[in-house]
Amino acid sequence: MLGSAVFDDGCLDNWKKEYSDILLTQEPYKNVYCTEKIFKEARENYPDMLAVAFVMNEEEISRAITNKYGMIASDAIIHEGKGHPRAAGTFPRVLGKYVREDKALPLIDALRKMTLEPAQRLNLEDKGRIKVGADADITIFNPDTIIDGPTFENIDIQNTGVDYVIVNGKLSYISNEIVNGNAGSFIDFNKVIKTI
Repeated sequence: MLGSAVFDDGCLDNWKKEYSDILLTQEPYKNVYCTEKIFKEARENYPDMLAVAFVMNEEEISRAITNKYGMIASDAIIHEGKGHPRAAGTFPRVLGKYVREDKALPLIDALRKMTLEPAQRLNLEDKGRIKVGADADITIFNPDTIIDGPTFENIDIQNTGVDYVIVNGKLSYISNEIVNGNAGSFIDFNKVIKTI
């Protein structure tokens, strides 16, 4: 959010970026790239507005994704239908762009970084693998067509290539339509943190 410490004085110097590298996401500044004046006005008057800072570069992203210790997840949020496209398209983007198109890492490594490694890191024994007794969370996708759809301007563009999502053994998603949005459950991270 624009009022958060992320955007405190000195952030642009630290990032080696300009005001024009910050995109605002809500009215009255929806899809507006900042100037110094707009940034200061919006930060003062709309501190809860989501903003997108274009501060990462492709080389850094590729290095992080291919690092043997790295895992793939998203810290993005969607607020009132707005937010960073990675909130809705992280995994299709990695599989489509970095695996298929850029060949930055093999498919099996990407899948491991999305499933098994995070589950093991968080001591979630019933997640991250297909086995008898596991939670049966499965995504069925086409590796030849999967790609992210959401953009900074329109987060509602559908991802492509995901055919089915099964959550806890229940069919939850079929070709761009949620058929059961209540099959999963929240993870109590207070318990998880105690085991790490």
